[in-house]
Amino acid sequence: MAEKRKNKLVKDIELEREEQIGLAYYKKYGTYLSYVDLSFLMSQENPKDFSLLIRLDAKRHKEDLLSLLRSDYASTLLEKFFIAEDANAEIESLPRYIDIPAHRHDFFEIACTREGNCRHTVEGQSFVMKPGDIAVVPPNVQHHLLAAPGSRTFTVKIRRNAFENVFSSLMQSGTALSSYVSDVLYAKHYHNCLTFHCGRDSFLFDLLSRMMEQQAQKKSCWHQVMEGLLTTFFAYTVQNYGDSIEFSAGDNIQRDRISAVEAYLRRNFSTATLAGTAEHFFLSPSYLSALVKNQTGHTFSSILQRIRMDRAAELLASTERRVSWICEQVGYQDTTQFIRTFKKHYGITPHRFRKLKKEEQAALLYY
Repeated sequence: MAEKRKNKLVKDIELEREEQIGLAYYKKYGTYLSYVDLSFLMSQENPKDFSLLIRLDAKRHKEDLLSLLRSDYASTLLEKFFIAEDANAEIESLPRYIDIPAHRHDFFEIACTREGNCRHTVEGQSFVMKPGDIAVVPPNVQHHLLAAPGSRTFTVKIRRNAFENVFSSLMQSGTALSSYVSDVLYAKHYHNCLTFHCGRDSFLFDLLSRMMEQQAQKKSCWHQVMEGLLTTFFAYTVQNYGDSIEFSAGDNIQRDRISAVEAYLRRNFSTATLAGTAEHFFLSPSYLSALVKNQTGHTFSSILQRIRMDRAAELLASTERRVSWICEQVGYQDTTQFIRTFKKHYGITPHRFRKLKKEEQAALLYY
């Protein structure tokens, strides 16, 4: 039923040409199409012929593109190339099914998720943006946005001076937000972003729609109207959701996908499944299964089992709870199956394990 709802949501949202290619790739391979591969396919007569990606001439072309992209994305993207010359801000929809490389820029970027989820990684720290979440990414902060299938996320690129004008009055409020804005405007190295949790506030997204209309129609005074809408957008957000601000400090460490998967399993070991984990990372179950096996040499189920057994051992050693209770806590419905799995993993039963741990603790106390 959940899969039917997801497919319906995907069909209900109109896809751009690039997204259509990405969706076709996702259906065939179970993962997102990289921006490099998309750039190559868009130059071909039949961009949905994915067999082109493995041909020799395609490989050379992709290597050239990748070299160019690496040089561009390794440095800071400049607002003069990514914001129109006659505008202080630009708004667009984040493409789905396309994986755009992590990057930095010298302008501000606002990410606003209206429907579905969007994974946002800031300086290596990853979190999921849910409907109504609005993230403010300052200049020189590396980040990566990945929209889930059926998601609707908008990004607003804002020139640094325009952002300062919009926030000039708010910076005088003496709040945590005003201190944050001062830091990101004037500090040389500030690897942080903030997120507002606004829920499904239709007014905010109506403002975004009005900005898109102004940008598309370019009527007289549209620059001033856009800046006025931005000022209203931020003032309203701060007024009504200032208490929901979440600061996301980056640790400047790029975690690979497998590390992220294992961290997710350690947080959700009692309920995690292959299908649910794959959906969380916007992958197909078959692709995630193969990825885990190739990268670790272990199956997804064996990794999840190890994490559950580790937690079970901790509970046996630190509590007096019944084995049946511990069984449920680590995600097993059948106590007999849990005891059998535990014995296979540790070589002894849970009861014997607990007894030995008590004897070890008693011996330590004695000495």
